[in-house]
Amino acid sequence: MGGMQLAGEVLQYMTDIISSNGTKKMGIQFGAYATFLSFFGLASLPKVSDDFTGIVDYASSMSFELVTNADVSSGFPHKDDLSIRFLFHNGTASNTSEPTAYPLFGGSSNTVSWKDFQSNMSKFAISSTEQWCTKCANSTGACAAYAAGNKGAASAQQQGRGNSISPAIGGVIGAFVTLAVVLGTLALFMLLGGFRLVSKKRMAQGPHAAPVDPKA
Repeated sequence: MGGMQLAGEVLQYMTDIISSNGTKKMGIQFGAYATFLSFFGLASLPKVSDDFTGIVDYASSMSFELVTNADVSSGFPHKDDLSIRFLFHNGTASNTSEPTAYPLFGGSSNTVSWKDFQSNMSKFAISSTEQWCTKCANSTGACAAYAAGNKGAASAQQQGRGNSISPAIGGVIGAFVTLAVVLGTLALFMLLGGFRLVSKKRMAQGPHAAPVDPKA
C-alpha cells in the first residue's frame, strides 16, 4: 500500500508541475523502508539491480525528474515532449557518490515518456480515498460510503447521527467505564491478596502505634 500511495502522490506532483507550466518546481517527501521496497516491486526495479532487492540504507533517496530534449526558449514544452527519469541512491549521496538513473517498469531506457509513465503508474497508483478503500477491502468508517451495495451510506449516516451519541460524550463515557474496570480489578486484587489501604499518618506512627480513636 505504501508504494501504491507514493505512486499516486508522484503522479500528482508531476501533473501539478505540467499543468502549472513549470510554476511549481518540485515536491519533497520523507518515508520509511517499507515504502521504498513496495514501490521497487511495483515498478519492476528488482530486475534491474540488486540494490532494489533488500532494505535500503539510511538516507537513501529516490528522484523523479521531468526532462525534455525540446527547445524551451519559447516557454514550457508540450507534455508530449516531456519524459521522466528515475534516479536512486542507496545511502547518503554526495559529490563523489551521486544518484544513478535506472529504467522503470521493466524497460531498457533510463527515460520514459510522460504518457507511458502516467499509464504505467496509474496501473497501481492510489490517488483517492475510494481507491484506497477498494484496495484495502475496507467498508467501515470513511470507507462506508464506497462499500459495495451501500450507495447513499454517507447520507444515511448523517441522518442517523441525530439519535447517536456524539464522539465527545462517547469519549467521556468510555473513560469512566475504563476507570470503573481498573478500580474494580484493583479492589479484587487487594481482597484476594490480603492487602489493605493504610493512611500515611498511621504508617508514620509505626506498626505498634495505638489505634486512633475516631471520636477523639
